[in-house]
Amino acid sequence: MERNRKKLFGASAAYILGLRPAIEIKGTSEAVSSFRNVLESSRNLYVILHENSTPLCVEEKLLIKKDAARRFYNTTGIQWPF
Repeated sequence: MERNRKKLFGASAAYILGLRPAIEIKGTSEAVSSFRNVLESSRNLYVILHENSTPLCVEEKLLIKKDAARRFYNTTGIQWPF
């Protein structure tokens, strides 16, 4: 299980940084959906942080990511590390 988690988070980090890792995600539709949401919101926050964005825009993306991370945890029991 720990190996799979490391692989999942490694691929997630690569995606957040703009790469396209190949990984297969299995789980309930709710778990996969919450993973997709937290991954996309983390990527969006990363992109905004590297642009000339206003603090208000960054705060908005951060709140969205925090909400997605909370939903991911509630669905899977796994703490989102990013």
